[in-house]
Amino acid sequence: MLVYRVFPYLASAHEGKPGHPLYSHSPQRGGRIDHPDYHVWYVSRLAEAACGESFGNHTTWHDSMLDFPLIPGARRALGVFELPDDLRILDLDDPAQLVRLGLRPTQVVTRNLAVTQAWGQRVWSECDPHTHDRRWDAVSWWSYHRPVWTVLASWRQPDLVRVDDLDFEHPAMIDAAKTLQRPI
Repeated sequence: MLVYRVFPYLASAHEGKPGHPLYSHSPQRGGRIDHPDYHVWYVSRLAEAACGESFGNHTTWHDSMLDFPLIPGARRALGVFELPDDLRILDLDDPAQLVRLGLRPTQVVTRNLAVTQAWGQRVWSECDPHTHDRRWDAVSWWSYHRPVWTVLASWRQPDLVRVDDLDFEHPAMIDAAKTLQRPI
């Protein structure tokens, strides 16, 4: 399956270094289900959702929000990645799974990291009772900004397909801005 994420891109960055599409900073602390025991790749199944998730908190969209000054010369880009089609994904849009986990929808979408990181670690820790292997490769839920958008957190690193430069003529940016009613 193809998935998308917006990230700070520096064309000259080597793998393992900031600005590279597969750069993995560690330890992660500020993401919805970050935990010291694992690394998470936050992606979306739609390119416009990746843009909307990244820029949805901005009331007006302008070119300077694409700059990433913490990495000199970097700009945000849209990464197109691939994950296996048979990825074991826990779908938190499934009411039966919410009941099984004792979660309310508000606990999934809240911006309270203590809450979301706790359930994320519980999901990551679940094991298959027969094989004792981890039960899930990823977990999905609905976007805070637009519930029809699916957000996916994968514990498996995706493969890079390509990098698209982002600007306000990119179809994903246009669709996200229109959907979220953000002036460009």
